Amino acid sequence: MKGFFQLLNLIGGIGVFLVGMRIMSDGIQNRAGNRLKSVLHTMTENRFAGVLTGVGVTSVIQSSSATTVLLVSLVNAGLITVKQSLGVIMGANIGTTLTAWIVSALGFKFHIADVALPAIAIAIPFYFSGRSKRREIADILIGFGLLFLGLSFMKDAVPDIKNNPEVLAFLSNWSDMGFSSTLLFVLIGTLLTVVVQSSSAAMTITITMAFKGWIDFPVAAAVILGENIGTTITAYLASIPMNATAKRTARAHMLFNLIGVAWMLAVFNPFTRLVDAVVPGSAANPVNIPFHLSMFHTLFNLFNTLLLVGFIGPMSTLVEKMVKEDSSSSLKASYQLKVVPWHLADSVASNLITVRHDLAAMAGEAYTMLNMVLGNARDYKELEKGQDEMVLREQRVDDMQEQIIGYLTKCTQQTLGHEQSKTVAAQHRITNELESVADSSFSISLLLERLHDKGWKFHEQGDNEIRLYTEQVLDFIKYNQDYLDGEIDQYDIEVANDMERGIDSMRDTLRKRSRRTIERDEEVNVKGELIFLDIVKHLEHIGDNSMNVSEAIVDLPKI
Repeated sequence: MKGFFQLLNLIGGIGVFLVGMRIMSDGIQNRAGNRLKSVLHTMTENRFAGVLTGVGVTSVIQSSSATTVLLVSLVNAGLITVKQSLGVIMGANIGTTLTAWIVSALGFKFHIADVALPAIAIAIPFYFSGRSKRREIADILIGFGLLFLGLSFMKDAVPDIKNNPEVLAFLSNWSDMGFSSTLLFVLIGTLLTVVVQSSSAAMTITITMAFKGWIDFPVAAAVILGENIGTTITAYLASIPMNATAKRTARAHMLFNLIGVAWMLAVFNPFTRLVDAVVPGSAANPVNIPFHLSMFHTLFNLFNTLLLVGFIGPMSTLVEKMVKEDSSSSLKASYQLKVVPWHLADSVASNLITVRHDLAAMAGEAYTMLNMVLGNARDYKELEKGQDEMVLREQRVDDMQEQIIGYLTKCTQQTLGHEQSKTVAAQHRITNELESVADSSFSISLLLERLHDKGWKFHEQGDNEIRLYTEQVLDFIKYNQDYLDGEIDQYDIEVANDMERGIDSMRDTLRKRSRRTIERDEEVNVKGELIFLDIVKHLEHIGDNSMNVSEAIVDLPKI
């Protein structure tokens, strides 16, 4: 019974550690997430900048899984290439080793309560502050405190191995099989990381077990190698619903770590002896093992990056062959918002990138619909032929609106940072405005179809005026689409204001001209002119919708 309660205490300690890490990581990402995403997007122009970016970002957010999930989303959105992402992945593997050093330095050298409880105490006034940015600081401090309290609980829950000779004998049997034992513990490390969904947590568990004497340095090092494989599973799961390029990034991460583990196994014994020689104190003494394992973890990832950073090109080519391009989707294919599961690291931040990518696609659909109207306006046969496609595109935009709004609504039920809340609200507004643009475009096509069916006509210059006005409106839609799609680095709201003023001015001119024609020209086709005015009204509404999109875009983070 005593052993059962010790197991429960160990699991509880792991739980507190994981909760603390999640709260701290979320707090850091809410506080600096948009800047970090911008860094990931912009600092990947060459492989070495990518490596340094991966090291920096992962050191800050303390989660290589969160970094790689964000990378997968950026690649899925087309904001960076698979080749650019590989350097960041390599750097993320190095950056995540900082956790082991922090845990080894603070968790096993100091009385943990002296670190954890003051951090929580400092967080209290921030936590009860009404300002969300101060709450984010509180989350960082509370998460930090809980992380080390969880580590303390784990240390206390793991009994001294000297008091459990039967367990020592059992472990000795499994660790004395030579290379087979090494492979076994690599597998155990992989499974441990998959279960706890955090390589940092798995690493901390491993260090704790080694510190308590349950496993020796070589066995713990083998477990750490397995954890480097297990951490790739998170990005792999995140990539499943995404496109081929995102899947390639996840495969590249897995391939990179597998190659590293393979060559490390070939030099495992001399490498562990090298680490033991470099780090002060003997690895045979469990008290010294935390720093030995931290050094092993760091040197492994550092050497793996140095060995493979020159092969980023061939690796990206290989994963392109491993993952074939998605088959071209027809217009009739149903739309599906491809988001990563809620439980994965940084899922909301990752999914908001995906939503932004899909909003750019939604703007593209709206642009295509209005452009089809422009192209078919004078040709009745083409107009009639294009109506079926217009119906399909309008239905697709409706499906996009329904699913995106559904996801964003679920986001509002989560605990979001200040910037994420602004992003969700802005994307919600953009979604509805773009759906209205598509509706107006479809309405214009129906008006033109009716015009041709009835044989009605505009005034002499009417066709050309509608064409010019439509082109003016299309430019506005395109400007917004290009920013959402990452084609424009800096959004200028004054450009949007000028576009809207131009659209309003043209509306007034066309209305006056059409009404003057109705009043003065006895041969004018009145019903044709009424449709002309309706089309002008719809185009002006699209301009208003586009201006609303522009105002919401200002609240989006720069990527």
